[in-house]
Formats: sequence, structure tokens, C-alpha cells
Amino acid sequence: MTFDIRDLSEADFPEAIRLLCEGFPQRDAAYWRTGLERLSGREPFPDTVRIGHALYDGGQMRGVVLAIPSIHEGRTGAQTFVNISSWYVHSSHRGPPAKALYGHASSRCENVVYTNLSAAAHTLKTITAIGFREWSAGQLLCIGTQSGEGRTRIVAAKHARSAGLPDSICRTLVEHEKFGCISFYVESPAKLSPFIFLRRRVKLLPCAQLIYCESIGDLVSNGRAICAALAMRGLPAMIVDTSGAVSGLRGKYFPGRASKYLKGPTPALAIDHTYSEMIYLGF
Repeated sequence: MTFDIRDLSEADFPEAIRLLCEGFPQRDAAYWRTGLERLSGREPFPDTVRIGHALYDGGQMRGVVLAIPSIHEGRTGAQTFVNISSWYVHSSHRGPPAKALYGHASSRCENVVYTNLSAAAHTLKTITAIGFREWSAGQLLCIGTQSGEGRTRIVAAKHARSAGLPDSICRTLVEHEKFGCISFYVESPAKLSPFIFLRRRVKLLPCAQLIYCESIGDLVSNGRAICAALAMRGLPAMIVDTSGAVSGLRGKYFPGRASKYLKGPTPALAIDHTYSEMIYLGF
């Protein structure tokens, strides 16, 4: 079997949408069209593709995978992330061609953090063979029970720069607020701790999914104040990606739920799902 792997462009959108609807029938064409348009409208990043890759054979698209690049700048420097998402290959090209497409998307650049934030169970054997490793094994639906020592304040993202947080972190907080996320930082005697939450709903329960946190310790030590701030926004519980129960966070752990995988350098932050499919595609 011969096949060709190409970078996705706007001209490929109709066929890519057709395949994605076939592979993910719970999503309609409008969902994929909106997501692809958001990705194509972003500024290009050095040495990465803008949107993703397509598998062609005989002039026909037989597979597609999205590759969402971003630069994550923190207190210790910058890391390039590429979030691999929405991988689907027609049944006629499963096996080696499908693996080649995913491998191509996740190995083009050195020193890049490749992430898979929504790995399906039947894909784990393939992606781990390519070099992905577990980042978090499940999710915790919880509330925080601890209060930090001394005076603790929840402060809006717009004040982060004047408080002394690095410009790159301030920019991330403000940009994700524009995306509809909840962004703030916790001011305590010990440090300034930034957080970003994404509004979610688990069945009928509105929740806040943590997508940006420098350390789980920051979340735990300020858990009561953070949960009070979220509750005021109508979000009585948090979803946190972890590999087990966490002391200081009270709730129920769901092993295997929304496990996250990565390849390449370890991310600088405990949780960093910014500028990913969670933002540009949604749930």
C-alpha cells in the first residue's frame, strides 16, 4: 500500500470534516468547521504546522490528525507544546498507515512537549509504542478543604501584571479569560499562584476543570478560597487531572477517566492544558 502524509490546509477542510464526522459521529460538521477555522486563524509557530496532517492515497484523503502548536512561557523559560488531537483513519488504512500518520504528527520536532489530552482506550497501545507516557491516570471530582497560612486573596487576572507576575503568565491568564475561562491568581504571604479553570458540566453538575496550575500544592493549600471563588460563579466542584486521590482535596477519584499522555520533555507546570483542543475545539 502506498500513501502520502501532507500538512493540512484550508483547501483540505471539506474532506477533513467528512472524515472527522465519520470518526467522531457525536460531533456534527459545524463543530469541526468552527474548530478548524479557529486553528487556521492563529499565528504560525516556528518549526510547527498550523493545523495538522492528512493521510492521502491515490489522491483521496484517508486519514486526518490535528496538531495544535503553542509556546508556553513560565517562570523557568519557554516550552513548545504540540497537542495531538482528533486522530481518525478510514478502515481501509488502519494499521501501519494510521500509525505512520500519528508518528509523523508527534515526532517532527525535537525538544517539543507532545500531548494527547483525550486518548481513546483502543489507541493507547499505539501511542505508547510511539513514545507517549502517562501524564495523569484519571480525574478527581472534588472540593478544597485547606486554607493557606496568613491572609489569602483571590485576585482578578487583570491585576496580575501590577502584582508582579511575569508578563508571559499575565498574558496567558488574560487571553484565556477572553476564551471564556475563569482566570485569577491567589495572593498569599508565601507567593502569587496563578490558576485557569474551564467551565464544564458533568451530567447535571456544573464544574470547573483545572487547566493551568504551577503545582498541585498551590491548589491544595489554597483550596478552600479557590472553591469559594468558584462557587460564587455557580461552580460548586472542581475537576482535577491526577493519578490518584490527593490529600486536602475531598471528593471522588475516577481512574482511567480522561487520562492524559505526553511525549518529550516533562512540562514545567503540574497542569498545563492551555492553548489546546480544550480551548479551540471544546467538549
